[in-house]
Amino acid sequence: MNSETSTKDDLFLFCQAVETIRLTRPLLGKVVTEEKGLLENDLFFLSMEHKLNDIGQLACQAVICSQTHPQRYLLESDLNCSVILVTENTIFTSGDVITVSVKGRIHRNYRVASGNNAFLVTESCNNLCIMCPQPPKPQKINVDNQCEGRINQVLNLIGKEHIPATLCITGGEPTMLKQGLVNIVEDITRQMPDTLVHLLTNGRSFCYEKNVADISSAAKGNMLAGIPLFAHVSDIHDYIVQSHGAFDQTMAGLLNCYKYGIAVELRVVLHRQTIPHLVELAEFISRNLFFVKHVALMGMENMGFAKMNRKELHIDPWEYKDTLSKAVKLLDLYGIETRIFNLPLCVVNSDAHQHCVQSISDFKNIYHPECSSCSKQAICCGFFSSSTEKFPLTHHIVAFH
Repeated sequence: MNSETSTKDDLFLFCQAVETIRLTRPLLGKVVTEEKGLLENDLFFLSMEHKLNDIGQLACQAVICSQTHPQRYLLESDLNCSVILVTENTIFTSGDVITVSVKGRIHRNYRVASGNNAFLVTESCNNLCIMCPQPPKPQKINVDNQCEGRINQVLNLIGKEHIPATLCITGGEPTMLKQGLVNIVEDITRQMPDTLVHLLTNGRSFCYEKNVADISSAAKGNMLAGIPLFAHVSDIHDYIVQSHGAFDQTMAGLLNCYKYGIAVELRVVLHRQTIPHLVELAEFISRNLFFVKHVALMGMENMGFAKMNRKELHIDPWEYKDTLSKAVKLLDLYGIETRIFNLPLCVVNSDAHQHCVQSISDFKNIYHPECSSCSKQAICCGFFSSSTEKFPLTHHIVAFH
């Protein structure tokens, strides 16, 4: 499979500098691509097409440019600030917020050209889901505590012209930050009052009413909680998340969300353990959780525990397309908005195509060679980049003509 390329922005999250000059401390700043209005705390990205007239007068934290830029050696000799050399295909957009470690590791904390910006607030979780693409790590209180301050710094650097419609908070399990999560939500709401906070949580801590009340107050009614529900009965759900009692806590949390005005997106990951119960789950949701904003039926990402447990979990979407259609039809019947994520159109029945969305995060998105001649590629989500010839999603890719 070949990655879809972009001439403007490759949407990377992390990259490694080829070389750094005079970099003696970590950097955090906003990317600027024009000298006019440049501030001393900005990070100036010098594109291959751009040439500076007066290098010695440039005042900023650092200059980032290609290792093959014509003015590279002048920058190294005439500047007092750091110089970060990157590959030719490493492109930044004005307004991006990035960090650069002393070893030259570049992390793009906020990407202007992306609609999928998210803050990873912790890598700890109180579930151990058998298909988790990012297995949790032991909680490090000091790291989690530092996260709040870092996110506040990033928020302060996002220009008003680049404020997103939606900003995601993810983990791990974000609610493990407790008051720290409330503070982060308050910071976002204060600085971006019109931005929807999309909180990805397992919802278990929401069984405690005070937790929901505090989060709801911080969000001021502008939050969507993405909460997984994998089965209509506790033993199946608890097995999938590997935590006894999780189903009951999640159900209580969902009801508390309804009580305190937090909109809910139910998330169901589609794999061999959930597919046999999908229609029953759709009926359970329709009859008992009528208040959910929508249901997201999500193809599985082949990473982390999902890859380790592939034999137990993987099922070709072609095999469950009829089951998927039945579940969607049932949710439709009860007026519940339903969307299908992460599955190519050619492995979904045509009666469910209207529910499919281009969903895979841009930096993870690829297409099969067969897709190059497909008339529907522009509206198809394609594949996770973790789908490979060794670990394919499906053997039924057929181009539409």
